Amino acid sequence: MIAAVRKFEISPENQTSGNNSYSYRNGNPIIQFRIAENEYYLRSKNIKLCFDVRLVQVDAAGATSFPNNNNQSTVPPAAAGEVRLNSRTGVASLFEQLEINNSMNQNLETIRHFGRLHSSLLSSGSGFNEFTTYLSNEFAVSSNEQVQGRYCNATMSCAMPILSGLFMEGRDIPLSRDNGIGGCVLKFSLNSSIQSNYGAQATNSYYEITNVSLMGEYAMPVGGKLPNISSYPFSGFSSFYGVINNNDQTSQINPALGAVVSVFTNFVPTTHIANWQQDSMKTTPLLNRAAATPASPYDQLAPITKISYMKNGILYPLQFQVDENEIVDSNPLTPDVFGLSAYEAQRQYYFSMAIRPRTSRATDQLAGQNSENLRTANGDTQHNALTLDTVNGTANYYQNVYGIGIRVGDMLGVGNTANFKNSSYSTRVISKLNGFSPMSTYTFFLYRSQINYDNNGMVSIVN
Repeated sequence: MIAAVRKFEISPENQTSGNNSYSYRNGNPIIQFRIAENEYYLRSKNIKLCFDVRLVQVDAAGATSFPNNNNQSTVPPAAAGEVRLNSRTGVASLFEQLEINNSMNQNLETIRHFGRLHSSLLSSGSGFNEFTTYLSNEFAVSSNEQVQGRYCNATMSCAMPILSGLFMEGRDIPLSRDNGIGGCVLKFSLNSSIQSNYGAQATNSYYEITNVSLMGEYAMPVGGKLPNISSYPFSGFSSFYGVINNNDQTSQINPALGAVVSVFTNFVPTTHIANWQQDSMKTTPLLNRAAATPASPYDQLAPITKISYMKNGILYPLQFQVDENEIVDSNPLTPDVFGLSAYEAQRQYYFSMAIRPRTSRATDQLAGQNSENLRTANGDTQHNALTLDTVNGTANYYQNVYGIGIRVGDMLGVGNTANFKNSSYSTRVISKLNGFSPMSTYTFFLYRSQINYDNNGMVSIVN
């Protein structure tokens, strides 16, 4: 039982001054916090990473200023200054990796491509209600390019939940060494500016994070001591990067995880990664370039025709391929133009289930028309499912909420998991990729893990 709840605020371990700046370019690229081991619980549902962030535009002479997205500023410089963050990932795109260890330096969870994880977690499970209310305060997101540009014109103050497997369960986490996780150390590694910032005038821009703290609550048990436990189960995310380029390609991963719940993958054109002019955090469908030249844009849809999920080369957990997609070649005079192909509802269903199970109480789990192949959503071109259109000089090219995935455990979201400890996970994707349009893939495994305690006080972690 809980006797009392106490709030806390923790400053970074590596802070060197009262208003230290964290940045990949103009500051420290690591933010680290230590939550000490103790005889109380950490309330994971209330833990927030709080900070201020500003984007800094740099002109040809080296002078710095806030961006001037959408030509909104009345303060010099009044010239166009398009420097943005992804409108559905926001400040989460500033983070490349999260590493969580306990006080004995045992790793509990390491999530690489942390920003790309948010690209799917936030977008696929949120709609208009979420983006226009609490998500704007937590992640400085809007799901609207015009609004996002205005956010980026000034300092943004955020209270960001930590979307890791350990904390997303919302449980009270015991911090004791003998009957808990043994405290924890959170190490955030920041993204390079060229990965997070993009826009017509984004070249050499950067971001600065200041006023950083970790805020949350401790729950104090009755009697001042945590109850004895023999094990503590928790969840985690593991990620893998790959590239697909062929129209029939099988990607194989050996995750070495014993209890996998689900797997999902999002895509982005490879040349859009680390590119000042392109949004590295978008989650596009598979796309083709018209020509095999660096200047040729990814502006042609390359629809997926079949998806097979496999364990050790055998179909699993579905005993069939996902192929409910009508492919339409819209212009006989110009072959391989598939922009009018049907919406892949079956693929989207399994992808959404991989991220969060559908329940009878769920009413807003899809991001509206942004998840579909529509040029605009609700008649608003700023809800950017665009193709050849540009917004304020920056090409957007298919800003859909897109991905593939499957729940390999119980499709209802409880109980069963799949053992990939000594097994491979494979995905076969048959599509209309033309062979000279490489697409990067970010694959995330949600898994269960467990801390075990023996009679000698020894702690072991089993994935």
